[in-house]
Amino acid sequence: MANTAPTPHAFGFAAVADLSEISASVLKNKFSEVARLASGGPLAVSRHNRREFVILTAEQYEELQQSRRAPLENLTAEFDQMMARMSTPADRAARRSFFKASSVKPSPALSKLKKARTHAR
Repeated sequence: MANTAPTPHAFGFAAVADLSEISASVLKNKFSEVARLASGGPLAVSRHNRREFVILTAEQYEELQQSRRAPLENLTAEFDQMMARMSTPADRAARRSFFKASSVKPSPALSKLKKARTHAR
């Protein structure tokens, strides 16, 4: 069993290639020892010399889940603040007047210019 200290990456977790490694047979035969090692940090489990699984403690798993949720929660809070700033009485009145506005018919000169541009292409 390798026992090197993993290099931390984003959110405090190491890349799988940097984790300490144990074989699946060691996991099966010495679970108590592996559980003790996993309490010190994530462990990669290999089968046929390929790292296939990672063992985390419940606390490490919760930390990982929180790190995944944090960016979305921050964006949600920013969006809510922006919407609150945009929902002043003056803003609501402006939106109402915008949607009540009638369309303006373009002048004949503008229509003629648009037709000329379309035919020139």
